[in-house]
Amino acid sequence: MSTLQGWPDLPDDLLHSIVPRLGSFLDLLAFAAACSSWRAAFSSYPSKHTLLQMLPPLLLQPDVHECPPRPRPFSNSLVPTHSCHVTDLANQGTYMRCQIPRFSPFGESKSPQSPLDSSYFGGVSYGHLILFNQNQSCLVIDVFTGVSFSTPKLPVDENTFLDHASLTAPLTSPNSYLMVTKGRHYFFWRVGSKSWLRRSLHNGTIEKVMVFKGQIFGMDNDCRLIIMNLVPRIRIQKITVDPGESMHNKWHLPHPWLVACGDMLLLVGCHRSFPSTGDTFEAFRLDLTSEPAKWMKVEKLENWAIFISTDDRSQPLCCMNPERWGGRSNSIYFYFHDSNNWINFELDKPLQGNASTPTIFICRGRASMMQPTWVVPSMFYS
Repeated sequence: MSTLQGWPDLPDDLLHSIVPRLGSFLDLLAFAAACSSWRAAFSSYPSKHTLLQMLPPLLLQPDVHECPPRPRPFSNSLVPTHSCHVTDLANQGTYMRCQIPRFSPFGESKSPQSPLDSSYFGGVSYGHLILFNQNQSCLVIDVFTGVSFSTPKLPVDENTFLDHASLTAPLTSPNSYLMVTKGRHYFFWRVGSKSWLRRSLHNGTIEKVMVFKGQIFGMDNDCRLIIMNLVPRIRIQKITVDPGESMHNKWHLPHPWLVACGDMLLLVGCHRSFPSTGDTFEAFRLDLTSEPAKWMKVEKLENWAIFISTDDRSQPLCCMNPERWGGRSNSIYFYFHDSNNWINFELDKPLQGNASTPTIFICRGRASMMQPTWVVPSMFYS
């Protein structure tokens, strides 16, 4: 009869009963980092998808300067690195930072030379930072473990500046592709393969990409919706969508976000490109049961909250029942540069400032450097 020798020998069923009682991603990361047997138990936990819905994503803040004496609980193997502050809304009293690769857009003239000095930001997807480099390949780095890999060279000219990169599924998925866009061209690399596949649209430039229920949706610069299927072969088609009575026309929301929120694919935005004091956010749900498809007005997000990053190429994330950790349902969370902190809009209600911050202006766009970004560690997708 075997006996327990210590904490690492606790049975999986007992460890599995502990996991849902941990109230933040930081606690869960610490649990998985305790020892190899606990990490294996977490990997085999059958309801990680539920954890993804119940906890707020972590906020990476590369623009927050850190004090050197602080501990570094997470670091990766790529050097030199840039210290990145991490905020967990469910555990704000705990200090944390990670080390992300230093590449030229950080613009620190006194920093050590890096082999990534010719690289620039492509996106954050499924817990991975994606960089483009000068030789037209991609470097994919796990934000918290530092595990990385490079792709084959893309079939583009040397001076081509690529737009956007994202994974179509977690790396553990058998059908995980890295998708790169450049104007109306899509490039697909099946993880582990030796070459890229290329597909093109007849017109339009892809600006938004979102994975929803195993399918990839995109939106071009003319607010046209696109759907992509990868199996059994890559196929791209445009979807005719009726803007509906509430939306008036497809330009009702300039520069909106595509958001996968539970069983809804949403179009979220306000009437100005840069949200600020007095602006009101609206949301519309895609109804694919009608012919043609329609955007239907959503009055409330019910028990959901949405998290939108500063860089448009980072996919929005969602959380259910945010009141569990002190958040607010029916809200949209952004990063507010002036305070180095987050701020939230309530859907369909004008954003109001306060005595300390009477005027609020939310920056957004695309840059070569990494912007504050909401992210979920990759281990929760495995």
